[in-house]
Amino acid sequence: MATLASARTRERAKRPVVLPKGWPDFLLQLGLFVIADIAYELSRTLAKGDLAAAFVHAQNVVSVERTLGIFTEMDVQRFALSHQWVLDVANLTYFHAHFAVTTVFMFWLYLRRNDHYYFVRNIVFASMVIALAGYFLYPTAPPRMLTNVGFIDTLEKTANINFSSGPIAFLSNPFAAVPSVHTCFSLIIGTSCFFLVRRTAVRLTWLLYPCLIVFSIVATGNHFWLDAILGAMLAAVALGVAWTIERYHPTLPASARRRLHLEPAA
Repeated sequence: MATLASARTRERAKRPVVLPKGWPDFLLQLGLFVIADIAYELSRTLAKGDLAAAFVHAQNVVSVERTLGIFTEMDVQRFALSHQWVLDVANLTYFHAHFAVTTVFMFWLYLRRNDHYYFVRNIVFASMVIALAGYFLYPTAPPRMLTNVGFIDTLEKTANINFSSGPIAFLSNPFAAVPSVHTCFSLIIGTSCFFLVRRTAVRLTWLLYPCLIVFSIVATGNHFWLDAILGAMLAAVALGVAWTIERYHPTLPASARRRLHLEPAA
């Protein structure tokens, strides 16, 4: 009997662990993300700001880009409109990938790379808080609203998706263009997968994900190039915040902490 019990114990030990830290921690992390997402979405609705100011800020973005020589968003949009499959990819990516890919990535990270999950989670949370500050301080209309400049809303015109009605209107802030959280999250995901995925071909493919996201946000008329640049800067600042938290509340394995210069080399 003792031998049989010992064999059963060894068999259970060989089974893969589905939840790395058990149900309590999994439910805690899931709850934190649900609360954070609800708070984020509701806060965005409160950060709509002044309508006139949002359009003035959008025109300011156009002026800055013209000065820098990077005001080429309409060229990208015209290219997409002239190739239906490109437009379909841009519309699909913008409307679905941001939420779906981010959600799947966080589940994968927790279940398969749990020792890095908490650090990346802190980057995501920090970026959400900083982005909200940007929406409050500098509400900006997206390019698709600047029809006088020549932009069109590709999602409304070609995919029958209306941001001004239904649950989309309730949960979205039409003036949350600066910074681009789509760009920020895509960089967090793409970079994390590059370092954490084991297969080289898949790792390199993930580096293209931020490029696809940036193309989609510009082609659909939802963000300027400058929004994307600020979104990338947001990811860098959020990384700094997570790095600071990691110094005082370590979660990463020692090898990763050494790479981040958080722990002296042995």
